[in-house]
Amino acid sequence: MRDRLKTRPPRTSSTTDSAGASATIPAPATSVEGTVAESAAAPVEETAEERRARRLRTTRDALRELLLVAALFLVYKLGRGLAGGEDSKAIHNAREILTLQQDLRLPDEQVIQHWFTQSDVLISAANKYYAWVHFPVTVAFLLWLWIRHRDHYKWIRNLLAIMTGIALVIHILVPLAPPRLMKDYGFVDTGMLDGSSPYAGAGAKIANQYAAMPSLHFGWALVVAIGVMAVWCNRDPLRRAGSRLIWLHPAITLLVVVVTANHYWLDAFVASLLLAVAMLIVPFPDRSPHAKLVRIIPAPRVPVR
Repeated sequence: MRDRLKTRPPRTSSTTDSAGASATIPAPATSVEGTVAESAAAPVEETAEERRARRLRTTRDALRELLLVAALFLVYKLGRGLAGGEDSKAIHNAREILTLQQDLRLPDEQVIQHWFTQSDVLISAANKYYAWVHFPVTVAFLLWLWIRHRDHYKWIRNLLAIMTGIALVIHILVPLAPPRLMKDYGFVDTGMLDGSSPYAGAGAKIANQYAAMPSLHFGWALVVAIGVMAVWCNRDPLRRAGSRLIWLHPAITLLVVVVTANHYWLDAFVASLLLAVAMLIVPFPDRSPHAKLVRIIPAPRVPVR
């Protein structure tokens, strides 16, 4: 009897058995963590009142930006009109610019214009590009940024505002006759020949004929190219190709302003300088100023030794 008592296994209580059995049961699917994760992953439906508030906010922002851009453009136009009436000074400055360009050995604009004037089709296309592409493309570009890339819109708008404001000051302080008014140098006003000049009729009353420097036609086209490149440079292959093709716009604009005798080479150069100044003042819309533009520049190759 005593030996059987020693070899009998010890009996465990029912509570121990029940506890051991409960330890093997998996955790229920409806745990606290699972409930929190499911509720966080589930999309929150927007109420009708929130939708109305969002639409109202979007409409208010759009109207504010539209009024701001229109006010800037109106101030620029009025400023150009106030800067007129300096005929002799503007002609003198134009002669100085032509002499300086000869000293710098820049290509002769008159020779380039003479080559294009042999084709009525090319001259008509250049005049239409100058008159009808510059402003609509810039406005469409700003609308695209505001709708699709709001973070870049403010950066581009401020670049345009700063560059245009400085240009207006230069137009007032340094009147400059464009090449089309320098007929003694052999230039031709091609816009007057085919009747597409924006400086004829009503345009002559509000436009400053002696606001050649800097060329905002070229400057704004340069801003459009930089903006598209900044948005599309790191996207899919098709958009990356578009970010390179957009540079045809400032290139064609530069050729057009020379062929139509509306600007000198140095007018485009000064516009580029103003854009560089504006980009130093306005930071790039990223964690650090100009971060994306710096990434676009390829790293120099290290020579193999």
